[in-house]
Amino acid sequence: MLRALPTRPTRTRCATSTFALVLGLSLLRAAPADAGIHTWDVREVFSDASGTIQYIELRDNGTTGSEVGVGNGSLTSGSQTHAWSNGAVTGPTNGRSYLIATPAFAALPGAPTPDVILPANKVPFFDPAGDTIAFTTVDSWAFGAVPTDGVQSLDRVSGAGANTPKNYAGIEGNVDAGAAAVPTATFWMGLLLVASLALLGARRLSNRAGALG
Repeated sequence: MLRALPTRPTRTRCATSTFALVLGLSLLRAAPADAGIHTWDVREVFSDASGTIQYIELRDNGTTGSEVGVGNGSLTSGSQTHAWSNGAVTGPTNGRSYLIATPAFAALPGAPTPDVILPANKVPFFDPAGDTIAFTTVDSWAFGAVPTDGVQSLDRVSGAGANTPKNYAGIEGNVDAGAAAVPTATFWMGLLLVASLALLGARRLSNRAGALG
C-alpha cells in the first residue's frame, strides 16, 4: 500500500504569503506623518489692523482624545509657514485648544500663554484682509476680512465676536489690542508741534519782559 507523501507549499502559496507580509510591513511604515492630529482644525483667528498682534487657535473636534501629535505641527498661510516641535501633548485632547500667537499678543494683559510663539520675522503671519490658513495636511480654512478693532476675533463656527483665546492648558483669556496701540507718527508730530509753540511763546514773553525792564 502506497503512503501519501506530505504536501509541500506550492510556489503560488509561498509567493502569496510573502506578498502579504511585505504589504503589511509597508502599511505600518507608511503610517501618515500627521498621525495623531487628524481631528485638529483651525478654529479662531485674531488680528489688529497692523497684523502685529495675531493669534490662531486650533481645536480638537474629535471624540477619542488621542490626538496628541499637535505638539509637533505646522501652520501655513498665504505668505508664511511655521513649524514647531514641542513634543506630544498629554491627553485627552478632545475639546481642547492649541494656541499659536505673535510676541505682541503674548505681551498683552489678559492673554493666556501661547503654546507656540511665532518668530518676529514671520509677523504678520496672515493677512487680516482675508487669507487661508492650513494646519499640516489635515485641515485648512479660507476666511475673509478679520475684525481689526482689537476686541473681536473671527470664529469658524460663530463668526465675528469677542475674542476668546485659549491654550492647551485650558486657560482662556480676553484681550484688548486697541488699548495697546502704539502712538502713530502723526501723534508724535503733533506733540512736537505743541512743544515748539510753547517754547516759542515762552521766549517771546521773556523778551518782552526784558524790554519792559
